[in-house]
Amino acid sequence: MAARPPPPCFFSFLKHGALLPARHGGLFLPLLALTAALAAALLLTNSLAVQPLAAAALVDASAISRADPAGAAYPGLVRALRGDLRRLLLEVGACVLAAVVVGSAIKIATVFAAVRAFSSGTDDDDATERLTVSAVLGGARGNLWGPVATVAFGYVLEVACAGAIVALALATVYLLERSLLLLFLDVLLVLLASLFLVYLTVVCAVAVVVSVAEPGRHGAAAVSRAWRLMEGRSARAALYVVATCALGAAVSPVYTLALRLWPRSPCAGVAAGAAYVALLGAVELFSVEAVTAYYFECRDSKEEEEVAAAHRHRYAKLPNGDT
Repeated sequence: MAARPPPPCFFSFLKHGALLPARHGGLFLPLLALTAALAAALLLTNSLAVQPLAAAALVDASAISRADPAGAAYPGLVRALRGDLRRLLLEVGACVLAAVVVGSAIKIATVFAAVRAFSSGTDDDDATERLTVSAVLGGARGNLWGPVATVAFGYVLEVACAGAIVALALATVYLLERSLLLLFLDVLLVLLASLFLVYLTVVCAVAVVVSVAEPGRHGAAAVSRAWRLMEGRSARAALYVVATCALGAAVSPVYTLALRLWPRSPCAGVAAGAAYVALLGAVELFSVEAVTAYYFECRDSKEEEEVAAAHRHRYAKLPNGDT
């Protein structure tokens, strides 16, 4: 019997998440540019449209609080506040819609690229050079709706879980004057539900990879498959969350630096802002690559477990030679 290959290192999927884009630069650089461009567009929209409208709404609200309701200027102030709030909601809704739709499209394209890169291996340099975004997406035309349905289903699950957390959090206000024991239990449920939401986010991310790597599984089937693959491997999922959150926190000071440099040196501020969105794109790219590597590790481990279980079942049925 051939020797069983050693299990992968606990941190190996993070290493693959960092090294794979470097090995396939021609494939992932356009996706990095698209991710950074989306982050830049959202930041600019927030700075140039959302924040000024929010400031105007605060000014209107402050003016209303000081105005005399019986005065002639009061109706005009109310109309101005309503108009600013309406425009603010429209701007925020447009930003959220763009982030969800465009961001999901870029994420799906990145998952297709990551799965193709993992499937092609890393030993063949000629094959590595031939991988391009257009070629990968061209070969995936028959399986585009599967990841789209999986992403949409994942959003539904995450929003439902977040809504339950908000409802439990609001229940604490009611329980403050009722029962300390019920309040404690409610706070504990909020904490547990929040941890479950984090885990569910990883499950949904793995489910998108499942829908790409295993055509025919999408939506609830992909989420169920991801859940089964991750059973007994939650420690790596926690490591993935910690790593991505730490990287996101590590690049945030660059944005603060850009805001501080902008009034004194616009060129330096623009350079810092460009570095920030590029780093954000790199973190997002790493996140997708790492979760793809995590999926392949989980799938390979699951297959080994199933083969070992089949061997044990077969040997258990063999006659022992007793008469």
